[in-house]
Amino acid sequence: MEKKVFLAFIGIILSFAGIRAQSTADLYSKDIKAKNLKEHVYILASDSCAGRDVGTLGIKIARDYIVSQWEENAVLRSYFEETWLQAFPLLTFEERTPRLQSKNTKFFSDQDFMYSGMLDRFDKELPLVFAGYGREEDYKNLDVKGKAVFTLSGNLRAAVRNARIAKENGAELTLVANPKSSNQFESIVLQFEDFSKFKNYRLVNEVAIDSFMVDMPSYRYMTLSSKSVKKLTGKNLQYWKNKAIEGNEPIGEIKFVVEPLKADTIIENNVVAYIPGSNANESIVVGAHYDHLGTVDGKIYNGADDNASGVSALIELSKAFAKAYQDGYKPEKNIIFAAFSAEEGGIWGSKYFADQLENKEQVKLMINIDMIGRADYHHENDPGYFYFIGKHLADSLYTQEKQLSKKYKLTSNYSAITDYSDNKSFSDIGIPSIFFFDGKNHDLHKPTDTANKVNYKRMEKISRMIFETIWRNAAVGKN
Repeated sequence: MEKKVFLAFIGIILSFAGIRAQSTADLYSKDIKAKNLKEHVYILASDSCAGRDVGTLGIKIARDYIVSQWEENAVLRSYFEETWLQAFPLLTFEERTPRLQSKNTKFFSDQDFMYSGMLDRFDKELPLVFAGYGREEDYKNLDVKGKAVFTLSGNLRAAVRNARIAKENGAELTLVANPKSSNQFESIVLQFEDFSKFKNYRLVNEVAIDSFMVDMPSYRYMTLSSKSVKKLTGKNLQYWKNKAIEGNEPIGEIKFVVEPLKADTIIENNVVAYIPGSNANESIVVGAHYDHLGTVDGKIYNGADDNASGVSALIELSKAFAKAYQDGYKPEKNIIFAAFSAEEGGIWGSKYFADQLENKEQVKLMINIDMIGRADYHHENDPGYFYFIGKHLADSLYTQEKQLSKKYKLTSNYSAITDYSDNKSFSDIGIPSIFFFDGKNHDLHKPTDTANKVNYKRMEKISRMIFETIWRNAAVGKN
């Protein structure tokens, strides 16, 4: 009987301790306020930052702002010796615009044709031969060595198949059109229109250029619009759809020019601070990327939701934990706050940081905050809707997050599987990761992603939820 009473008493004590810890976390989480988040977003997504593209003055302005927020705090420490910055080199690639001409007619890239092939130097005049649907049997009686071939395909997204077979038969260049759809070409161009404007880059290493070229097709080929087929051959697509292969007689002559890639090296920086834990051998990384897409064709891609929202949360989280630390509430694990660069072009900043970790097993959790400012276009009527994307997580973390979502009146979706943001750099090496994410909205990667469209009360709720997630998993307690 006495034993049961003693155990019940211990249970009551532990319950009160849990409630006290919970109320303490609430106290400091309330320091994260919508008005402060808004102030950061408006600065980071201002025209002065010019879209925060890598290697620009705009991203330096954003970087200096983040450093200024951390320098003024006596608790936050620079993660690297005597510097907040982790410099890393990037190899940037500028693609050249290919040129196509037939007789006296010039064709325009991404308007009349879309080149998807090798990016080495090429400048030749070639006879053009019709090769039907570009199948193996279509080349049976054709000699296409040193020539360009015009072929058909019911799906331009599979044009590389035509290119592969043509090259195996000696062709130097393959042109592909779709006789079954008059607008597939235009829909593909529209899909890639934005991405083709932005920089392409890789981390610098001994195989950087080689690894970039591996990603490129090993064939020279292009897809054609329906209108350009008639300009190129003098016949429309329906004519060619019903046309039999009649031999090696050229149907025309073309000139095609591709200039090689232009490569350059720039230095980018991650910005990293931390609060020391009582157990220096365990850490939690909280990250958000601060780069965006820059300025293209005179239009600034401000990147308010993507990802000024995440960086603003990162700054306010660091301040809230610093205040708790000053008041004697210290974490057991180190809390590392990392603003990553070069996420948009391939999560290179976070990859560099993760690769440079000396003791990866000491990182017990990575929390990535990438776009938390507005609901996606499927849930615009539910401002509390967001995606919680986890990898290598214990079941208890999902239980914890469901409780916190309910507490903050948020609607969390746990079914999404995409993880292509900075959390992937950590989950790929086995570190448990959480990705807090809006989902896609109508302004993603557009100049219209501006600060006035962000829902700051939503940001406040999600940021406070993230605060409690860190508090619990870093084991913050009174010391």
